[in-house]
Amino acid sequence: MPELAFYFKYIIAAMLIISAFTVTGCQFGYILKSADGQYKLLSKKVSFEKALADPRIDDETKRKIRLVQEIKKFSEEELSLAHTGSYESYVALNDKYVTYAVTASFKNKLEPYYWNFPIIGKVPYKGFFKKKDAVEEAEDLKKENYDVMVRGVTAYSTLGWFSDPLLSSMTQDDEVSMVDTIIHESTHATIYIKSNAEFNERLATFVAEKGVQKFYIKKEGPSSPTIARTKAMEEDTKIFFKFVQNEIKNLETFYETNKSNPQLTQEREREFGKIKDHFKSSCVPLLKTSRFGFFGEMALNNAIL
Repeated sequence: MPELAFYFKYIIAAMLIISAFTVTGCQFGYILKSADGQYKLLSKKVSFEKALADPRIDDETKRKIRLVQEIKKFSEEELSLAHTGSYESYVALNDKYVTYAVTASFKNKLEPYYWNFPIIGKVPYKGFFKKKDAVEEAEDLKKENYDVMVRGVTAYSTLGWFSDPLLSSMTQDDEVSMVDTIIHESTHATIYIKSNAEFNERLATFVAEKGVQKFYIKKEGPSSPTIARTKAMEEDTKIFFKFVQNEIKNLETFYETNKSNPQLTQEREREFGKIKDHFKSSCVPLLKTSRFGFFGEMALNNAIL
């Protein structure tokens, strides 16, 4: 696809030239790596037609590719999300994640660390195509005494700059999660407010939750087991986040009253232990699914919370 390759190189080069006047040397190097990663990703994509005819792709993945075509049509017609060229092609990755995200927070208060970039503005996370680069970023932040978290990401949106493909990492999710992801990322491509990551995520999460239910009601009817499961997941989400919000309030009070305590580091570890105990005793019995079971096993820090 020489013409396509030239097109992507042209677009990426233009973005890099613009960025060169607005970012630092470190940021420029990061943008260069990200542009290269995006180019390599898009260079691998094949049309759905070719993917469906490829004998190397398993039947379950092909079923999900056909389902994505339904979701895209539904999202545009029923949810009024923007018509884009996204999710009309497929990319088989060599990893179960497409990128790795780094988040960070101050150790003595529940306040996120922010990165500033052209176009998207201020965001509380930084993505990398290579896990090694994400770990290096995390280690640098640890040296500056920040709490950090590195997590694998199965999907992301380029906000309409490129035609985002369906990724093999997305098809590895269960069907409902994949439908949720498609609607979530399509919402980002429809509306994205610069430097307002929290609003953007809340909006996309809300649209996806309601969109998933509407999609399966239309596809299977209101009494389908899929609808029952999605409603149970939605209820669990409300229970879990209510629990977390309450624990965060308690932790904020702890940090405020202990800001001059020389033993703060040791004391906060005890607070993290209490949060996990509270989760197991007061939250887990209320949950109907295993969606948030991971929380009780995590080594907590401010970046995670």
